[in-house]
Amino acid sequence: MKNQRETGRLNTVEDYFQQLVRSWRSVTSRTVREAVAVLLLLIVVLGSGFSALTTYADVVVFDEDRFTEELAGIFDDEDVHNVVAASFITTTIEMADLPVTPAGSAGAQQAMQQEIPGVVGELLADEANSRLLEQAVRQAHGDVLAVVGGTRVANPPIRSVEIDLGPIFNQTLAEIATGEELAFLDRVTPPADAGVVTVFQRTEPGDRFWEFLGQLQDRRSSTITLILLCGIGALLISPSRTRVLWSIGAGILAMAGILGVGIYGSRALLAVLIDNTDTVRAAQSIHEALLGDLSDRLVDMALIGVLMIVIGAAIGWLWRRFGPTPPEEKALAVSEANPVL
Repeated sequence: MKNQRETGRLNTVEDYFQQLVRSWRSVTSRTVREAVAVLLLLIVVLGSGFSALTTYADVVVFDEDRFTEELAGIFDDEDVHNVVAASFITTTIEMADLPVTPAGSAGAQQAMQQEIPGVVGELLADEANSRLLEQAVRQAHGDVLAVVGGTRVANPPIRSVEIDLGPIFNQTLAEIATGEELAFLDRVTPPADAGVVTVFQRTEPGDRFWEFLGQLQDRRSSTITLILLCGIGALLISPSRTRVLWSIGAGILAMAGILGVGIYGSRALLAVLIDNTDTVRAAQSIHEALLGDLSDRLVDMALIGVLMIVIGAAIGWLWRRFGPTPPEEKALAVSEANPVL
């Protein structure tokens, strides 16, 4: 009888140790699976950010038609009018300093400063000039970008982004020369670069960023495929699939927020990089027009992230409420019901 009790106790101890080994293996396996799932989740989140940027670059920045469409309304902006008018005034004053300028026109500079802004505003808003302005934007797009190895990237030789509004300048000159005080401008030949307005100076970090996007553009389809495969892999590998779902949503939401902060941060940085107030506002208007599509994409990303968080949390609650008992909880219940004596 005593031997039977000792044998039963030994069997209980052996079962307990076997249960510990199984639990350890289960915990180790779970830890590895969670680590791999986290790695896949990081790829999904980072990939979603790259995918948003490269899709935007492919659809808007590197496409001439869409680029022109996005910037079609900038010439209706008053700040853009002021920048263009300031450029035209500077050029016209330089022309008035030529030797052919008649004596007694000391008030010409003041007249130019008074008349040119109003004329420029009317001409830029005139529907008859819409085609000229569209061609100017297309030309600027072709100057900014180059094709390297079949991929559009920033054009290295072009160190500043300029837009040629020569036809608008000539119309402005003809308008202001109708007055007696500025009639002498009819006898002055405009310089070759009259009407060329510098939008902004190119910087090397910005060029590298667009070149990087251009290189990723060719891999956009493979990036999206990688995101899908990693997302599915994380769902299959992770011990907690519902947590993976809302974790992906949280990551996408965070990535959209980071990119959004980058957009508004770069807009605010223009005020630091540019001294002239009108130029800052005009540059910010162009910034908003060009990056408006990307902002919309980030909003969509954020909404998708929120939706995934809600779905993941709801499925997790339903699974815990009505799903089967996990093996770990079953093992714990068995060990509590059969304590080692």
